[in-house]
Formats: sequence, structure tokens, C-alpha cells
Amino acid sequence: MKLINFRDLGGLTTQDHHTIKTKQLLRSGELVGLDKDTKNKLREDYHLTLAIDFRRDFEIKERPDDQISGVEIINIDILKSANNNASLEDFITIGASDQVDQHMLNIYHDLVMDPNAQAGYQQFLQLVLHNTTGSTLFHCFAGKDRTGFGAALILSLLGVDEAQILADYLKTNQDRKDANDAIIATYRQQGASPEALEALAIALYVKPEYLQLAFSLIKENYGDIINFAQQKLNFGPEEVTQLRNKFLR
Repeated sequence: MKLINFRDLGGLTTQDHHTIKTKQLLRSGELVGLDKDTKNKLREDYHLTLAIDFRRDFEIKERPDDQISGVEIINIDILKSANNNASLEDFITIGASDQVDQHMLNIYHDLVMDPNAQAGYQQFLQLVLHNTTGSTLFHCFAGKDRTGFGAALILSLLGVDEAQILADYLKTNQDRKDANDAIIATYRQQGASPEALEALAIALYVKPEYLQLAFSLIKENYGDIINFAQQKLNFGPEEVTQLRNKFLR
């Protein structure tokens, strides 16, 4: 299937020995430039009926998701009010690896603590919980940060341990390698400096410490993921139970 950074979260196991159902929760990069076979597989094999797009308005305007018959697309601009969002061109301009690292850490801080991001993930959880017609796929541009935290959030609420969540998160680095190499090659051909290319490479991949910062912020400020969901995402124990009943076997 020609969809970059795509994977089914099904098959992961919880700490109380349940397993996430397959073909229910899907994550990926943007749904752009899909061939007919990929669309058919998403619709017919994965029973996709809802796609949640975490990108910003300008990203969607530049590269709108492909229409797939029978699939509703809903946009939730997760980083709408954050000050630390950046385009690829911005990372080229930054051109310093330590500054890019800090920028990425700032983004993960906002994914947890920014009220707009919290409202976005609240909407995300409700959409996932109440989609009764088929599977749900969620994505951003690369499927690594906004999507990565979204996956970590829902997997945590389902009871998956942090080691498995981090392993799924880091799969992005393997799954995006070819696409990232192509992006870097394009900027190299345009004359970007080695320092700028190094900064861009950092921005295109994920590091364990990014997601670990998000987990640390949740623990320090809310105690655990259940309290965070209840206090900031209006997703209480009853909804968590419903989520587990829906997606676990």
C-alpha cells in the first residue's frame, strides 16, 4: 500500500493482557497522491470511514487530502494557537541543530499543555469513540508529531505500556526514511547549506526524548494519563471504559 508512515495500531497488547483489535485504529502521514489500489485497500480491507487530519489550514490548502469514496474527512488543527509550529522552510532558516531540537521539544510541550491542542485531542477522542461505521485513521503531514502524540494518547488510555508506545512512535524513523531522503535531496539541489540540511534532517525524524517529555509533563502536572484526560480532555473514566470495550479483545 502506497501510504507513507502507515500502520495499524491493532495487535498491541495492554498491561492487563488484552489486545487492540486490528483494522480499527490507523495512523499515517498525509493522504495525498494515493493510487487507486491504496484507496481500495483502505476502504475495502481496512473498512475506513473516518479520516482525522491534524494539519493546519495552509497545509491542507497546499496539499488537500485525496477524496476516498465513503470516507469522511474532519480537520482538527492541533497546533492552531501554538507559537512553536514551523514549516520545512522554517527549519532550513533555523539551520542550527540544537535550536531545532529545542523547537521540537517546545512543540511537544504544546501538544500536552496548550489549551487549543487539548481541545483538539478532546475532539479527536470523541470522534474515535463514536465512529460506529468503520475504522478511523488519523494523520498530519509526516504522521510523526501531532499524530505521534495522538497515538500515544489513545494507546495510553487503552492501557498499553510506555515501552510499546515508544516502539510504535519510533517506527516513524524507518517508515519515513525514503520520503525524508527525497525531501533532503530536494533542498540540497536548491543549494541549502550542510548546516541547514542537518537541521532539516533532525526535524524530519523523531527522538525518544520528544515523546518522553510529553509523558513527563503529564505525570508532573496531572499524575497520570487518566487524570490528564479527565481534567483537560473532558474524557473521564466512563469514556475510558467505553474506549477499552470498543477497541480491546
